Amino acid sequence: MPGSASTFSSMASPAPPPPPPPPMSGAFSPASKGGSLPNSTRSSVQNGHSSMQSVLAGRKDVPLTANTRMKQLQWDKVPQQNVGKTLWKEEEAGKEQEWVQKLLNDGVWKEMEEDFKAKQLVINLMAKQKRAELKSVLDPQTKKRVEIIIQRVKRLSPEEIAHQLLLMAPDLCTENFLSELKPVLPSPEQIGKLNVYRNADPEELAGLHPSDRLMVQLIKIDRLGPRLQGMLFRCRFDEQMTLWEENARKLSEAGDALLHAAKFKELMSLILLIGNYMNGTGIKGGAYGFKVSSINKLVDTKSVHNTTLLHFLERTVSHHFPEMEGFLEELAKPADACRINLLDMRKGVSEIREGLKVLRTELQDHFADVDGSNPGDLFGKKMWRFVGEAKDRLDDLTDEVTLADSTFGEVVRYYGEDEKNMTSIEFFGIFKTFVTSYQKCKFENQSAAEERAAADRRRQQAEEVKAAKAKAEMTLEEDSTMLDSLLEKLREGESVKGRARKRPAKDRAMRPPPTPLAMLHERNGEGGGDAGDLARGMLAALKSDGFGFGATDTIVPIPMPMSPTRRRPRIRNDPLLAEELEGLSPSLIETLANDDSEGNPLSPLSPKDQQPKSEEEGLKET
Repeated sequence: MPGSASTFSSMASPAPPPPPPPPMSGAFSPASKGGSLPNSTRSSVQNGHSSMQSVLAGRKDVPLTANTRMKQLQWDKVPQQNVGKTLWKEEEAGKEQEWVQKLLNDGVWKEMEEDFKAKQLVINLMAKQKRAELKSVLDPQTKKRVEIIIQRVKRLSPEEIAHQLLLMAPDLCTENFLSELKPVLPSPEQIGKLNVYRNADPEELAGLHPSDRLMVQLIKIDRLGPRLQGMLFRCRFDEQMTLWEENARKLSEAGDALLHAAKFKELMSLILLIGNYMNGTGIKGGAYGFKVSSINKLVDTKSVHNTTLLHFLERTVSHHFPEMEGFLEELAKPADACRINLLDMRKGVSEIREGLKVLRTELQDHFADVDGSNPGDLFGKKMWRFVGEAKDRLDDLTDEVTLADSTFGEVVRYYGEDEKNMTSIEFFGIFKTFVTSYQKCKFENQSAAEERAAADRRRQQAEEVKAAKAKAEMTLEEDSTMLDSLLEKLREGESVKGRARKRPAKDRAMRPPPTPLAMLHERNGEGGGDAGDLARGMLAALKSDGFGFGATDTIVPIPMPMSPTRRRPRIRNDPLLAEELEGLSPSLIETLANDDSEGNPLSPLSPKDQQPKSEEEGLKET
């Protein structure tokens, strides 16, 4: 059928190839001006078709672009239709081209390519794309987990990893690596699919995913599962043995320390004495001893001062039996053993013994002929040596655990507890709790003592301040009493003599001669009377000197005012005084006036002294 054949031929013939893509929108090239930038520039598109595409795409013609892919600047572009409303409408194209050429000559563009290149991202993307094209028979989850394991040892290829497992290389065969590899070992179904590539050539294996390549190499290893189990046991053996050996030693030392704790035994006896004193004739009194767990019940007995019996015990020991506090050092090791569980230690030793037994059986059944094994497979040789060393070490650990167990039972019975109902954590936890509580009470007692001492010092200081204040008030009261007495004497008219201040000879020479009134003052003595008495005495002196008075003349005394601050009237300006002194001779009145003007004024008359008196009464008073 030629027609059908031609039809089939026309259908089968390939379609014509698509037209080539339009050239990428180039940019200004410095080569147009004589410069050149090899492998890093694109020429600007000059034809109108490319310009129209650039306008339609909303992209600006860039004068220069990088030769490699660079990191992106995350900015927000202004749409082309909005540029005319912004500052970018004023940009000058000539200045931009000038800057491009300047930065090109200075090597700035090349420096940017080196600083901001994104080559690694491209390589990673290419590697992922290449791996996605590789063949794989593993499920995606397993493939991903195996790929993570391979990435942990980047320096080794899948084939080298399998070879290092046969050699049991210590750098590779760590507990972490083996623990991650064991769960992803291929299942029987996967082994069936991988067996196709067991004898494949390297070129065919290169088309497999790295995870599949590693699984292909692992299925070639004889008894891979038991081998990994034995290697894991060997890696964990040293760590577990070290842990149980240290725990057994701590338990033995803790029990031995309690059996020989002399100071702690004295403390227990003191607690027994105090407890029997408190309980008296009650049902709890008269005890011969008590279980060691009861020492943590001391904090349950409260005092009236909101403290506990343990506070009282600590004060008693500190004040009266200070050497007894050595029990804290004796209980250090027992308190440290409170985290060790003897049951877990027994179980751990049994598991080690069982694991060693399984490994020995595996070696005897499949790796007995060490000399006839593959020279490149060192599993049998190394594991037989390990089993021999491990057995001796396990026997020593068994003896240590047995000693710790017997010591624990002995010390539990020694302190009155039941070993069948008491674990090592509970028993040694008693001493950890007691030591912690005792140290806390010791700190609180010391703080309370310091507070009391500070209160006593403050009270003593307050008393000293109070005594000093009382003494000062007493002194002030005495001074006040003396001052009141002095004032009272002054009110009663008693003279208070004081020592006269000596004046210099110059002042005495310049001093004017004393007036008669002043001379009369000196004759009668200072402070000997008031001004009225002085006046009367002066009149008597005048009379004795021949100055006579009439029969009707009356002497009126002029008393001195009580207040020294009141200014006394002068003779010439006082009408009343002038009237009373009218009978005197003019010369006498002039003398009194002069004396008054020189600072010896006469006091005004008091109401009592204003009464007329006879000459005889005046002379009698004088």
